[in-house]
Amino acid sequence: MGMMKIGAHGDVLIPCCLNAVLRVLAHREELARKFRFLLPDEHVLRRVNDKWELYKLAAELQIPTPKTYCPEDERDAYRVAEGIDYPAIVKLRHDENLYAGPGGRYAKVQSPGELVEAWRRFHELQGRPIVQEYIRGVSYGYECLHGPDGRLLAELAHQRLVEYPASGGPSAVCESVREPRLLEMGRKLMSALGWRGVAMAQFVRCGRGGEFFLLEVNPRFWGSLPLAEAAGVNFPYLLWLAAIGETVEAHDGRAGVRTRLLPMYLLGMWGCFRGRPWAIGDWGPKLRFLFDPRVREGMFCLDDLRPAFRYFIERMGGA
Repeated sequence: MGMMKIGAHGDVLIPCCLNAVLRVLAHREELARKFRFLLPDEHVLRRVNDKWELYKLAAELQIPTPKTYCPEDERDAYRVAEGIDYPAIVKLRHDENLYAGPGGRYAKVQSPGELVEAWRRFHELQGRPIVQEYIRGVSYGYECLHGPDGRLLAELAHQRLVEYPASGGPSAVCESVREPRLLEMGRKLMSALGWRGVAMAQFVRCGRGGEFFLLEVNPRFWGSLPLAEAAGVNFPYLLWLAAIGETVEAHDGRAGVRTRLLPMYLLGMWGCFRGRPWAIGDWGPKLRFLFDPRVREGMFCLDDLRPAFRYFIERMGGA
């Protein structure tokens, strides 16, 4: 295969998207003859990637999740549509062989007709999408690294302060936090899975001081990775050390550190303003993140401007 032609024997292979991880796992024995890598077993990865199966495990562990349904067919989707509260979410169960932004993976619906139409559309793309109650709240993430023996080597939690798109998406501005309940649930979940390597579990918190609800687990590096480095946890370096067999002491990051991904932030703020220009109470307070010197920039770095410019140009068409 093509990957065998790159690198040198003993190099560490770090796939950075789901489909790349799956491809490595599909050829695990062959690739292991040349490369070193730290990844979960394939059946564990597929369990995490299937949200319906993930929620079953969460229920066993008493980790809250949004109320979720998995209609068997269109008739069952009609039945769910008549009984659920609105707005609701229709989303694909997994991301395998999917190359799409948030809008291509889920839809927010406001009525039974919209729900069934979205379910039918997603069902044609990928069988049996799920239907989920919509929980209003603040998005959080729990990211971790587990070693070859399953031991927790590093962890960090963060809160999303600005998202792109504003309706729900990756972090544009985020802050490291220390939330004992969130950390507890993240550890319990990943330990029960027997995880190896890196992952980020996404949660939403309902109200200030309210409960955390598990949404999904990303079995790869995450978009807010620059925050972890700024907070003192260099996940890629620690992953490399663990993959080559070095001893890694447990790491956790500092709370209260903020980072901004400038291109995403500008696009997210433009989306907020364009959608509701009169709602200055929603988007106005977020302007401070553009000028606050305490917020560290995570993408627009003076020593290499190419990633930021490329991201900005590619996203302009969808802003």
